Amino acid sequence: MISYKEKRKQFSMEAQERISVKASEIRNELRILRAVRELTGISQEELAERLEVGQSYISRLERRDNVTLATLVRIIDALGGSIDITINLPERAPVKFPHLETLARSSEEA
Repeated sequence: MISYKEKRKQFSMEAQERISVKASEIRNELRILRAVRELTGISQEELAERLEVGQSYISRLERRDNVTLATLVRIIDALGGSIDITINLPERAPVKFPHLETLARSSEEA
């Protein structure tokens, strides 16, 4: 199996640069937890208290390149928000999942 580094070397320098730029953009977009927390004006300490975790856990989450949907739902719910997901498939009507935090709470209670 070919490694990522080996595969990337097969691309032109221009293509490698585009890949790097796009990867950086994606990493920044995935830092959604910090952005949302800051928009609400809630400190890491306060969010940690609401989630009953340590502040260092929130700090680590905010620096991660990816977060599970379950974690995202839990944090947004603790911030008083909600998450709606729409899945768009070719040649099909969008599939909507409103208020995922409500579904998450229901599954925890079951």
